[in-house]
Amino acid sequence: MGFLTSHPGKAIWVLGAVLITLARLPLVSLYYIFRRPNPKWTIRQALMNDLMRAFLYHSAVVQAKTPLKLDPGSEGERFVTIPAVQSNHLKGVLDDKKIRPAVTAGTWYPSLPPEGYTGKVILHFHGGGYAIGEGRAADAAYAGKTLTDNTAPYALFVQYRLASNNGGRFPAALQDALSSYIFLLSKGYDAQDIIISGDSAGGHVALSLLRYISTEVDLSAPRALLLWSPSINLETARDPSVTNSSAYYTTDYVIGNFQSWGAKKFTEGLDLSDPNLRPYIVQSGYPFRSVSPIWVCVGGSEILGPDGIRIAEELREHGNMVETHTISGAPHDVMFVGNIMGFEKEAVEATQLAHRFIEKAA
Repeated sequence: MGFLTSHPGKAIWVLGAVLITLARLPLVSLYYIFRRPNPKWTIRQALMNDLMRAFLYHSAVVQAKTPLKLDPGSEGERFVTIPAVQSNHLKGVLDDKKIRPAVTAGTWYPSLPPEGYTGKVILHFHGGGYAIGEGRAADAAYAGKTLTDNTAPYALFVQYRLASNNGGRFPAALQDALSSYIFLLSKGYDAQDIIISGDSAGGHVALSLLRYISTEVDLSAPRALLLWSPSINLETARDPSVTNSSAYYTTDYVIGNFQSWGAKKFTEGLDLSDPNLRPYIVQSGYPFRSVSPIWVCVGGSEILGPDGIRIAEELREHGNMVETHTISGAPHDVMFVGNIMGFEKEAVEATQLAHRFIEKAA
């Protein structure tokens, strides 16, 4: 909703473009009766793949920002303010001269945990290519319900700073991620009851946070890390041709100009050859000894799937406990958009498998 209210002109342009796409769907439907990008997909799945791609493409064309909103709105007590991390926790790449820690916020799903609750909680970072998304009820309700119905009873979705906004390049999101982890610890949650989670670009945030906790700062280790279709390499994402030339291009809705928009803003002005910085930007090729076990889920037909499997193999070879799950025939991030893409059953099964993983990840 922030996109619609903050940028009505751009929103109308994007919605108009999507409506044009919708208008041609009857003709496309006839085509998909005989030939679909993935022969196992339903016509609905093929059509929604087209529609999602159109939305991302036109969103990137107008580059409408998603503002950081620190008011509870209709979320009420589910919405919590997260104080900025203190400077004594800023080490290495996080101690940036221009990008400083800031107050952010998060939304609890399905509700604020009751007073005295001491069970498991998920600390989740939403996707959106570092360009769009809030993790709030308007865009993350399905993911919040899917996770809390099947994986852990409560989840805090963090509204981290986006690279598409001023002052949102790296390490803004990672600073906010660290702030949110320390926030949960300060509220009395045991680290072994906190599961860090992230989908798409949020997977990049989550893996960066685990890297930082494992290698840079003295904090108790979280119980586990869950990665859902993680966007691992923000260097290659800068080039739209890398995405658009993927062998999985026709079976996924991710598109090059959208990936490039967020990645360029995320890395703007950074020296990607810096050996201290590069592992946080590229990630693949830079495994580390993790303090927590890691679970990686990807779609079998998604562009970012091979990167997710690759980083899982690298982390496993580095001596970490890592498990992977591939959702056969699925495009990108069905845990977040399974209801739109027609993969609701697969999303539930994946989150149930994640639950089994964290139960044995003591």
